Order: sequence, then structure tokens, then C-alpha cells
Amino acid sequence: MKDRVAREAWQALYGLVFEGEGRLRIHEACDATGLTPALLKTLLHLEPARPVAMRELAEAFHCDPSYVTSLVDGLEAAGLAERHLHPTDRRVKVVAVSDHGIEVLGTVREIIAEPPAAMSVLTATELRQLRDLVAKVADADARAATA
Repeated sequence: MKDRVAREAWQALYGLVFEGEGRLRIHEACDATGLTPALLKTLLHLEPARPVAMRELAEAFHCDPSYVTSLVDGLEAAGLAERHLHPTDRRVKVVAVSDHGIEVLGTVREIIAEPPAAMSVLTATELRQLRDLVAKVADADARAATA
């Protein structure tokens, strides 16, 4: 029973994020920035305060490093990221968000953070409960991913 309900809950979350208004948010962010969904995902994976090794991006995306090279090429061409040598290991290339990239990342996060209108069917109490429950699941997922 619990597995079936968990599956139903997951399908509802999936639908909310990847279909309907959630899907439109990604397209809206792509339109606002001129980025493809793949470049947008890559930019969202970068942290302004911490350059990321290109190898780390390939592992996170479960893809070939050559594909990451093409993604970073696209971000560099748009002026959103810069490639550097790792400060202590010159064999490793890292990707850092440029100043312009930080601005664009802020815009993207603003667009994506806008909740779908459908959430207006919930009361303030229900919204807090939903927030807390989803945060609990997300925290458990993050812990499982690092275990």
C-alpha cells in the first residue's frame, strides 16, 4: 500500500514539475536567456562561489566528458561561464560562472521559483505542510545521493 501511494505521490510531483506550468517555466527561462534546455541545466548546476571540475559535471549528468565540453563551449560562447585550470592540479579543467552568468542565473532562478497558479487551490496551512513534506523528502534524497 505504502509503495503504491509513494508512486502516486511521485507521479503527481513529476507531473507538476515536468508537465503543465512547470514545463512552461523551463521554456520561459530558455526564452529569457536564449539558452537551450541542456545549457540551462548546466548553468543551474554551477555554483557562483565554487568552480566545478568538468569531470564532476560529466559524472553528475551521467554523460561522456566530450558532451560536457560542448555544453561548456555553449556557456562560454554566451559569456556565462569561463574555463580555467584547477589551481592545484593543472590537468583538471574547472568551469566557473562569469559575472554575466551570475546575473543570468539570478534571472533563471527567479523565473523557475514562480509557483504554478494551480497552487492557489491550497490554503496557507496546506502550502506550509506541502513545503515541509517536500523539503523532508528532498533532504532524504540528498542524503541518499551522497551515501
